[in-house]
Amino acid sequence: MTIKSLLLGAAASLTALAAAQAADLPMTKGEAVEYVKVCSAFGPGFFYIPGSDTCLKIAGEIRADYRFYNQSGDGIKANTKNDFGSDFYKQNRDIHSSAFNTEARISFDARTQTEFGLLRSFFQIRGISHPINWDSTKDTSGNTFSIKYAYIQFGGLTAGYAHSFFGFYDLDFGNTVWGPYYAQSNVVNLLAYTADFGSGFTATLSIEDGRDHRQNAFAKNQQGGQQIPDVVGQIRLKQDWGSVAVQAAAHQYRTAETIVPRENKWGYAVGGTLLVNIPVIDKGHFVIEGQYADGALDYLGIGSSKLKGQNYFFNSNGGFDGGKGWSVTAELGGNFAPQWGANLVGAYIDTTYDKFSNLGDRKVKEYSLTGNVVYTIVKGLTVTGEVTYTHQTIDNLSYVPAAGVAAIARDAKSDFWMGGVRIKRTF
Repeated sequence: MTIKSLLLGAAASLTALAAAQAADLPMTKGEAVEYVKVCSAFGPGFFYIPGSDTCLKIAGEIRADYRFYNQSGDGIKANTKNDFGSDFYKQNRDIHSSAFNTEARISFDARTQTEFGLLRSFFQIRGISHPINWDSTKDTSGNTFSIKYAYIQFGGLTAGYAHSFFGFYDLDFGNTVWGPYYAQSNVVNLLAYTADFGSGFTATLSIEDGRDHRQNAFAKNQQGGQQIPDVVGQIRLKQDWGSVAVQAAAHQYRTAETIVPRENKWGYAVGGTLLVNIPVIDKGHFVIEGQYADGALDYLGIGSSKLKGQNYFFNSNGGFDGGKGWSVTAELGGNFAPQWGANLVGAYIDTTYDKFSNLGDRKVKEYSLTGNVVYTIVKGLTVTGEVTYTHQTIDNLSYVPAAGVAAIARDAKSDFWMGGVRIKRTF
């Protein structure tokens, strides 16, 4: 009995000791895990970044393009005699007539609601595999990566690399796949403020890097450095029926230190945009944008033209000039069936370079017509077929017929056809 009592006492003591030690140990219950939560404040696709009140949306797309190209017309032959011929723009063995291209884009949109207004940062990068260039001497067989957008918005402030505030057609519409149109389409470094007066009425003042509004057709060593950035202003009214805006820009251009005479000039551009919604068609719309420029041809969308624009040149009087002209672009589009959409875009640009040579002014005119049809296979996957026709006329295209012979002028006309298919996946 004594031994039995001792064993029972020892067991009870060990049990009590183990219970006391267990009470001192930390709880083994799993710690709480902070799962990603949906953020519905800014629309679908946003989620809260864990541990913060910032909502983030990650989106992207893949574009696979298959295109054909053809050109014809007359112009100056590219040879040492500089002869005028009728085959300069004809398709030849040195020019691609078909090409493939793939592009990938990914964007990050972060938004935080603060006591002073919405704080937003937007960043989009893109990579292009074998960029298309119809001139075989300028092939790019590798991959290129670039920043499409990178900007910060806080209340009415916009700072960074964003679309120019001159016009809104290219940013909000521009529904061609490859077809050119003549409207401001540059992404530029800027600092802007937009005041919202309510009832859809806003006004924007934007200070934009003037270097981003150059076409660089004029030799870089003949352009002076930037002193004053471009100043862009826009007033816009947005209603249920559509939207209307007027905009203006001032652009400085001047010669480099090594050029005589040294000149400093100001160019300007003014424009207007009208959007009319068509409620009887899903996403139905008609939008037209036009502008006039003198010494600031980038605002005409001249970078999309075949000529690319002289932009700056010395005229026959030895002066430094920037050309003048006007352009207009119109688009009609919408979804005519649940899975089918279509867009028709027409554009025209007319530029003049006064006293371009001792033979007189040079005038360059170009118009383009583009039509496309979009078929949605499933949500996020579309196939688009598009055809574009562009016609260009150059008046007073001067040339030297032979050595020792005085220069003469001729007119040149050319036609360009382009079309193809794009397969696009968005997510």
